[in-house]
Parts: sequence; structure tokens; C-alpha cells
Amino acid sequence: MRTLALLQVGTTPDWVGPVVAISLVILALSFLGMAIAVAVAAFKVAQQAKKVGALVDGLQDDIARTLRGVRNLTEQAQDVMVLVRQEAGAFAQTARRLRRKMVRGVDKIEAKLQDLETLYDVVHEEVEGTALDVAAALRSVRRGNGMLGRVRRILVPSRG
Repeated sequence: MRTLALLQVGTTPDWVGPVVAISLVILALSFLGMAIAVAVAAFKVAQQAKKVGALVDGLQDDIARTLRGVRNLTEQAQDVMVLVRQEAGAFAQTARRLRRKMVRGVDKIEAKLQDLETLYDVVHEEVEGTALDVAAALRSVRRGNGMLGRVRRILVPSRG
């Protein structure tokens, strides 16, 4: 009886085997479907990664060219700044020279004007003195009191 009981307990209905097999097939197909979905997703991600990689490579090339251009521009700007500094220095030096020459010229003109003013004062005094002498000589000629008047009296007989 024990054996019979064990045999009866050990038997399973006939439908359990196929149901377990079907459920295992369904589980296997589910895992296969998930694996395919993961593979497709990984493939799409790989394609997108390639596109992003190509885009990054292009951006790196663009950035490299831009940096070269910026370096060239910086070098040219430095060259221009050197030229500007040199020219500004030359202009400043020229302006200093011109200012010195102008100051010397103004000093010379002031000295000449002083000399001219002194000359004018001397000439003015001489002209004034000569004018006074001429006026005095004319007065004395009109009066006849001077030497010319006596000579005239001697030379010219009187009428009376």
C-alpha cells in the first residue's frame, strides 16, 4: 500500500507536462524577443553614436580651423599693435621736435621784436630830435636873427 500511495502521489496529470513545455517556450520566446529588442536598440544606439561621432569629428575640425584662424588673427593683431606703437612713438617724437623748434622760433621772434622795439625807440628819438632841430632852424630863418640873416644883409643892399 505504501507503494501504491507513493505511485499515486508521484503521478501528475497529463496536461501539466505540455503546459510547462508551452510556458517554457513562451518564456524562451519572451527572452528571445527581449534580446532582439535589446539588439535592435543597441544597433540604433550604435548608429546614433556613429552619427554623433562623425558630428563631433566635424566639430573638432571646425574648432581646430577656428583656433588656427584666431591664432593667425592674434598674430596679425600683435603685428599691427607693434606698428601702431612704432608710429605713435614716431608721431610723439616728431611732435616733441616740432614743439622745441616752435619754442625756439617764438623765442627768436620775441628777441627780434625786442630789438625792433629798441630800434624804434632810438629812431623815434632821433626823428623827434631832428624834427625839433629843423623847426628851430626854420624859426631862426624866418626871424632872420641867425647867421643867414646877417649874410643876407651884407649881400643884399638895403633899399632905404
